[in-house]
This record gives sequence, C-alpha cells and structure tokens, in this order.
Amino acid sequence: MTTAAEVPKARKRRRKTRTSNVNHRPPIIASALKAFELDLTPGKENLVCPECSTWVPITGMLGTPKLVPHHTGRAKTAEPRRCTAGSNRRVTIDVDVTEWDDNVAEADATARGRRSGRVNRKPRAAVPTPVHRVASVPGPSARLLAAQARARDAVNQHRGECAVCRTGRTRCAIGRELEIRMGHTDAAVRLAHEQHERALRAAAAPTIPRAQQWRRVESGVNRADERRTKVPAGDAPLESPPVPLETLRPRHPAR
Repeated sequence: MTTAAEVPKARKRRRKTRTSNVNHRPPIIASALKAFELDLTPGKENLVCPECSTWVPITGMLGTPKLVPHHTGRAKTAEPRRCTAGSNRRVTIDVDVTEWDDNVAEADATARGRRSGRVNRKPRAAVPTPVHRVASVPGPSARLLAAQARARDAVNQHRGECAVCRTGRTRCAIGRELEIRMGHTDAAVRLAHEQHERALRAAAAPTIPRAQQWRRVESGVNRADERRTKVPAGDAPLESPPVPLETLRPRHPAR
C-alpha cells in the first residue's frame, strides 16, 4: 500500500526586518521619550522615530534592540524617501514595562480629566401650532374697511344736504340707496370679524379627547349595530345560500 507524499509547507517568517547593519548615530534612550511616544507591549514594541516622527517597530529585543529600516512617510507612496538617520538606529530600553504601563495610564487619566464631562443641552425648540389648528381665516381687509368708511361718509354728507332726509322721519330715494349700501358694507365687516374671532377661538381651544368624541356618537353607533343584527321579516328566498348570522372569522386548518 502506497501513501501520498506529504506536501512541503513554507516556514513562517518573521514580520520584523532582521539585518546586521547598525546605525552609527548614538542610541535612542527610551526613558528620554514621552510615555505616548513609546509602546512596550510584548510582541508589539514600537516608538516614534525622533528624525521623521513615524511609528517604527523595534527589532532585536532579545539582543541588540534597534529600529527597522523605514521611510519618512506612509508606505507605498508615490515618492518614498528612506529615513537614513533613523533606520537601524540602536535603542536602549532602560524602562520597565510595568513602569511604562503605569505612566501611560496616568497620562490618559490626566488627559481625560481635562475634558469637561458637562453636557450642554440645547434648549428645546418651541412646538409650532398644528396646521389644522392655525387660524387661516383673516380679519376684514383694509379695502373693506375703506369701503365702509366711504359709505358712512356718503350717508352723513347726504343727510346734511338733503332737506327730506335731514328730519329723520322719512328718506328720499337717493338716501335710501346710500343707507342700503352702508348696511351691506357694515354686514360684510361684521361677518369678517366674527369669522376671524371664531377661528382664533378654535385654534386656542384644546383638542377634544377621544373618549368625549366617542360619547357623542356612541348612541348612534349602537342603534346602527342593532338594526344590522335584526333579521328581515318573511321567508328566506329559495335557491339561495343561507345568510350567515354569526361573524365569520377565518381559521387555520387543523394539521
């Protein structure tokens, strides 16, 4: 019995760059950096390069820690420029991981305390009056009021000039016609005032509750229900299906 040959698998490679080159510049002292410029999380050691201000991984933590070769900007840019002053530069780790973690927590608490926890709520906007409650009926227009004033002036002027209408006992034909016109304009102005006031009262009045509306129509609804349930007198018509007397409600078939 023959067995299939095992397929060879590629060995997992380290993500960090490994090279024997070392930068001639003096090493970077970890204690001289700020807490937020250094990351000593095990397996994820990084720091901000003093030359290009870029987060760069630290390689060789078990031997000679140093910065990996890197560029001054983002990776895969159009014109990458290598940071020659910071690449392969040695790093002196003279900070304990526990001490660094405490410093980061303290700095975070300080920054969080500087933020104001007060919530400044905006004032609520005034709720506008619903459209169906807005008084859309205007009052008497300026044109109607001017016509009323002209009609009254014409009547007063005619009474002062006419000897028949001056006595107040009778009216001539012209005086009667002027008084009729004045009466029409007064009635139109009065009607416009009443409609406007009625619309304002309706807009200011609260909405009628649902229960009150139902009490107004409850008697009529009950009478309609009684008439609907009554069976008409006489025999049922032949050759026709019987009329159902109960409310039909669909039901699911039994399984």
